[in-house]
Amino acid sequence: MSRLIVILGVTGVQGSSVADTYLQSAGWKIRGVTRNPTSESAKDWAAKGIEIVKGDLDDVVSLKRAFVGADIIFGVTDFWTIFKDPESQRKKNPGQELVEYCYDVELQQGKNIADAAATVSGLCRYILSSMAHAGTSSNGKFAKLYHMDSKADAALYAQSLPALVGKFSQVQAPIYFQLPWQWGLPTTPKKVTDGTWRMAGIGPGDKGIPFGHVRKDLGPCVKAVAEAEANVNLFAVGQYVSWSDYLQIFCETQGLTYGGYDELSYDKFCELLPGGLGHEFAHNVLFALEFGYEGTDPAVVKPEKR
Repeated sequence: MSRLIVILGVTGVQGSSVADTYLQSAGWKIRGVTRNPTSESAKDWAAKGIEIVKGDLDDVVSLKRAFVGADIIFGVTDFWTIFKDPESQRKKNPGQELVEYCYDVELQQGKNIADAAATVSGLCRYILSSMAHAGTSSNGKFAKLYHMDSKADAALYAQSLPALVGKFSQVQAPIYFQLPWQWGLPTTPKKVTDGTWRMAGIGPGDKGIPFGHVRKDLGPCVKAVAEAEANVNLFAVGQYVSWSDYLQIFCETQGLTYGGYDELSYDKFCELLPGGLGHEFAHNVLFALEFGYEGTDPAVVKPEKR
């Protein structure tokens, strides 16, 4: 008899990777959950044999319906979708920073997923895409790294639910290789007047940054965690690449001339990316360089422990 995996955000980068992996795995039925089942990407997944259902992370009832009969649930939330939503500016409290509001919303969504998963009889594993708790790992030095702590706090909440004891695990995704282009960050390589290409970013150019091809590699990591005992927290890093090497690889593969890397101050980065975006991205890198992107929890499974 086939088993059922329910994948939240099936049209997104992480959910798509998990869907691809289980499409290639015998004995599995796949149910993809999305806010818009009529989108072209949702239709594409349906054409591949995936059951597509509507679900809203802000609506626990819709999640409970989507999770019925699940053996495995893959949960993912997206801080940046909330950040980019024009309605978020209207909904946040007066005087509240947008990134703090996004923390509140994403944490509640994570709690909603856990609450719905806790109602599934026969559930074997609930796997959450999480991150390190920056505030805890840094002893308060990075106390307002909202897009990390929202996911980490959601994981702590799931661990606190009696119905999920012995059923919960986590996967931490690394920094996406395509992130600079995706957001138009200052770290996006640019051609300068002498014809060379340069990057400007946070942190020194010779320190390794944890990158990964999340669309390709996260799914197999989720499957490995699903097949392991519960309470796994896997850091699914691909490889560590410095900003200078990142630019060098880009130039070599595109036939361009390497110019070099320029380190920006935190204040300058925030000036270039206002509204809290520069703060989140800058502190993300600075936290990773000092404490490790996966944090200081000794229970996290890192590449050297595989």
